[in-house]
Amino acid sequence: GFAIYSHGKEAISLFDEMLGAGIQPDAITFTALLSSCKHTGLIDQGWKFFDSMSADYNIMPTIEHYSCMVDLLGRAGYLDEAWDFIQAMPLAPDATVWGALLGSCRIHENLELAEIAAKNIFRLEPYNPANYVLMMNLYAMLNKWEDIEHIRDLMNALGVKSGHVWSWIRINQTVHVFSAVGKPHPDEGEIYFELYHLISAMKNLGYEPDIKCVYQSINDAEKEKVLLTHTEKLAITYGLIKTKSKAPIRVIKNTRICSDCHEAAKYMSLIRGREIFLKDGVRFHHFREGKCSCNDFW
Repeated sequence: GFAIYSHGKEAISLFDEMLGAGIQPDAITFTALLSSCKHTGLIDQGWKFFDSMSADYNIMPTIEHYSCMVDLLGRAGYLDEAWDFIQAMPLAPDATVWGALLGSCRIHENLELAEIAAKNIFRLEPYNPANYVLMMNLYAMLNKWEDIEHIRDLMNALGVKSGHVWSWIRINQTVHVFSAVGKPHPDEGEIYFELYHLISAMKNLGYEPDIKCVYQSINDAEKEKVLLTHTEKLAITYGLIKTKSKAPIRVIKNTRICSDCHEAAKYMSLIRGREIFLKDGVRFHHFREGKCSCNDFW
């Protein structure tokens, strides 16, 4: 629980209390600890716990622990260290390890290591669309449109289809689903009218649309329009329209929130004075007064 909500220090405090009570940790305990560290960037503590497993408790790290360490190092920008760590592993890296490296490479735009990770994860999970989408995201950030087409050709050859992206919000016992495909929401016009006003106010406060989140070879103005269609933005905006003032907004998305929508949600919470709770495909985010509980580390 502490890991999902970015409460790494609280997780460590609870671990110390557990030891004080004479309770011995097991492998699952260290998985939880390392997960807490990776979600809050506690690198030194992560190394300490990883080394302590075998040295102090005679617990041999499993692939889950190695994956957590790669994620911890990579998220924090220590990609070379993460790569060295993988090469020194006594276990064969699995898809979770390569996925952690690939995700970190996307965050920090490291193409060289990303292509190594992608080659391996495509081999291990050839039919997982999320891996291909992640690599296409990085190529888009670097304006490598031909490489994106190569990935799409590979997916088509294997019969791999991108999963549908959707977000939903419940208002007055009715669930409203916003999807990238299918019929538009019946209140679409009202939603976009409100969203345009929000974006204008957000820009006045310093918001800059992150057009790198759009992996289409179109001009910047068109990319900004594409960002407006992201399902979590639409769901949050609809919640702002249809719920009472000061009421919290609660949205669920089935995939990871993009960096632009994450930044936009912070501004929305600030401008409207609302708390916004968003559960994406990775974790929970609590936006309040222009900040997120993850401290922009997710």
